Amino acid sequence: MKLKGRVAIITGASSGVGYATARIFAREGATVIVAARRRDRLEHLIAEIAGEGHQGFSIPTDVTDPAQVQRLVESTMSLLGRIDMLINCAGGMMKISPIEQFNDADWRSIIDTNLGGVFYTIRAVVPYMKRQRSGIIVNLGSRVGRVGVANISPFSAAKFGVAGLTQALAQELRPHNIYVTNIVSGMINADLAPLNPDEMTRRRLLTTDDVAQAMLWVCTLPPSLRVDELPIMPRQVDL
Repeated sequence: MKLKGRVAIITGASSGVGYATARIFAREGATVIVAARRRDRLEHLIAEIAGEGHQGFSIPTDVTDPAQVQRLVESTMSLLGRIDMLINCAGGMMKISPIEQFNDADWRSIIDTNLGGVFYTIRAVVPYMKRQRSGIIVNLGSRVGRVGVANISPFSAAKFGVAGLTQALAQELRPHNIYVTNIVSGMINADLAPLNPDEMTRRRLLTTDDVAQAMLWVCTLPPSLRVDELPIMPRQVDL
């Protein structure tokens, strides 16, 4: 098992990439702490993981609320005594519209979920990872965080922010043996409900398992690795 004995917090785990990542990490021996707002979906996921003979815990969390994020991290430490991996999958496109049709609440929700949640979770886990002198943080990025796309401007802006945050923290946390990178994903089939069937057929779509396998590959860096001896972000993945 590639992740035996390690502890992973996975946000956005009630669906999509987060759900797939939690299942794959558990199968590879990690103890997973799954976080999202939908308690029923988290409980279903943990039941699946337990049914396969693996270990996991659900902690319902809204990543836009710093207090809930802090509770997630402190509860994980109380349960398991360490955090080896943080996988930030919470987020989503939420709405496709011209900019004038995004209201203030839309903007705040999209930015807070896709960028704010990444910031809050990293800020909360870093003191514990620094104390351990080890850790891996992986953020789910997007190609629209490199090249802006019409009619999803708040989502694109958030993903540009995730890219910048990831690059800054890769440098900042490197001396503490904490590895920070992101998965730059193309279109995922689970996120394409707004597209018509002809458009979905025309595109080459990723599955959630495709992205989850990339998350696994990034996290198979050996625990004894000295991050400060690596080039910055050597395992960033473009899908």
